Amino acid sequence: MKRKALRFLSLLMTLLLLTSCVYIAGVSASAAGEVVYFDNSVTKFASVKCYMWGSEGENAEFPGMEMTNISGDIWSYTVPGNFNQLVFTDGDTKSADAIFTGGDKLATPVSAEDGFEVNWSNYTEETTAAQTEAPIKPSKNKNLTGAGQYSVYFHNTVNWSAPTVYMWNSDSDKNSAWPGVKMTKLADDVWEYTYDKSYKNIIFNDSGNDKTADLTLPGNKKIYDKATGNWEDYNPSPLKLTSFTASVDSPCYLGSSVRLNAVASTTGGAITYKFSANSTVIYQGSASSCAWVPTTVGNYTLKIDVSDAAGNTNSRSIAMEVKDASNLEAPFISAFANSLKTNTQIKRGSAVTFTLGALGGKVGTNLLFYKFVVTDPDGKPANTAYYTRNNTYVVTPTKAGKYTITAYVQNSYNDTVERTYEYTAVDTITEQSSDNPDIPTTPQPPVTTPTPGPTQAGAIMGDVNKDGSVNVKDATAIQMSIALMPVSVFDSSVADVNHDNSINVKDATRIQMFAAKLITSF
Repeated sequence: MKRKALRFLSLLMTLLLLTSCVYIAGVSASAAGEVVYFDNSVTKFASVKCYMWGSEGENAEFPGMEMTNISGDIWSYTVPGNFNQLVFTDGDTKSADAIFTGGDKLATPVSAEDGFEVNWSNYTEETTAAQTEAPIKPSKNKNLTGAGQYSVYFHNTVNWSAPTVYMWNSDSDKNSAWPGVKMTKLADDVWEYTYDKSYKNIIFNDSGNDKTADLTLPGNKKIYDKATGNWEDYNPSPLKLTSFTASVDSPCYLGSSVRLNAVASTTGGAITYKFSANSTVIYQGSASSCAWVPTTVGNYTLKIDVSDAAGNTNSRSIAMEVKDASNLEAPFISAFANSLKTNTQIKRGSAVTFTLGALGGKVGTNLLFYKFVVTDPDGKPANTAYYTRNNTYVVTPTKAGKYTITAYVQNSYNDTVERTYEYTAVDTITEQSSDNPDIPTTPQPPVTTPTPGPTQAGAIMGDVNKDGSVNVKDATAIQMSIALMPVSVFDSSVADVNHDNSINVKDATRIQMFAAKLITSF
C-alpha cells in the first residue's frame, strides 16, 4: 500500500512539475519598443494607464504610464523595457494581473468591474477602423490634461542610432526604467518624446550606450543639442531663429544703449525682424540688430519676432531689469560706438574715433577713468594704454583684418570693469550704418600734473593730506589734484610714491595697494 501511495505521489509531483514548466514556457517577456493595445469601449476610462513589472523592476510607480489614444476607444503604449506582467487602470479601477504575451496584442476587458479580466487578440489596423470614433474624456487626474501634454526634443547631431530619453523627479517617480523610452524621429535629425506629467531631470542616451550628463529640464517644448550642450525653444518652422542676445546682461541702467542681435535663416525668402520691449516696437525691418535705450526703470521682456516671405514665423525673448544709476558706485559700461557708426567694420588707413559710454563712479571723487587697449590682426599691441579722463580714443588701422579693442572703466577707488569689442579693417565698408545713439564725450582736462618737490623733514611718504597716516584719502586727494579739483591740503613732496618724477593715477593706485597691505613700502 505504501508503495502504491509513493508511486501516486511521485506521479503527481511529476505532473505538477510538467504543468509548471509548460506555464513558465508560456510566459513571455516584453522587448523595448514593442507596443501593447487596450480596447476602452467597455471600461470607458477617461484616461488609460499601463503598469508593467518584471525581474528588472517596473515601468513607473503605480498607476504606471499614460497610454496614447490613437483612435476611438483604442489606446496604445510603447513598452520601454523587459517586463512580463501588466495591469490596465485609470488610477482607480484596474484589471487583474495579466501576462504580457508580446507586442501588437490587443487587450479587451470582459467587464468594467474592478479586477476585470482581459481577452487577448492580435492587433491589426482594421481593429482601429472598426472602433466608433469618440472624443477623449477629460482626465480624472488634475495633473494630467491628456497624452502629449508635454514634449521634449533631441537634436541628434551625434548620430545616435536610437535616441532614448530617461526622465525622473525621484527614485519612485520616473518615466520608465533605465534607459528610458525610445524617441520618435521627426526630421532634420530632430527626435521627439511626448509625455503627460512634468519632470525635473532628464538624460538622453543611445539606448543605454553613450549618454548625456544628468540634465535639468528647462521647460516644455525645449530641444537639446548634445554637440553644443545647449537648450533652446523648439519650433518646427523652416524659419530658424538660432540666436537672440543683448549686449549687456540684466540688470542694466537708465541711459544704457543695449544692442539687440538676432541670427535667423530660412528657405522662405526675405526675413523681417521686429524687436520690441514690453510689446512696444523698437524697430521693424530687414536689419538683424538694433539699439534699445531704456528711459524708465522696471522689468522688461525684450522680444524678437521674425517672419519670412513664405509666411513662416518664429520668436524668442529675453528678460531685462532696468535700474537707476544715479547712486551707482561701481563703474558700468553703458555703450560703445564709433565715428563711422558701424558695428563690425572699420576702414583701413582711416582714423576712427571710438567712444565709450559709462555710468556709476558715485564714490570718492565721483570721477571715472578710461583706458583703451588695441590689438592688431597679428595679435600685437597697437598702442600704449593708460588711464585718462577722456572716454574717446582714435585708432587708425594700418592692416587688413580683425582688431580687438578692450575698453576699461575705473572709479576713484580703482573698481574696474572691462569689455572687448572686435572690428574688421577693410578697404571698403559694406555694412549698413549702426543706429547706436551718440555718446557724450568727457572733456579731457589740460595736462598740468603737479610735480613733486623735496620731501619735508618728518613727512610721511604717501601722506599727501598730512593727517599722519597713509590711506585711501591720500589716493583720493591725488586723483582730485590730477582732475584739477580743489584739494584743501596737498603735500606734493610725498605724492610721487612710485618715483617716476610725475604725480599721476599710478601713485594713487600704489597708495591704495599700501592701504590694503598688498605692499609694505614705497
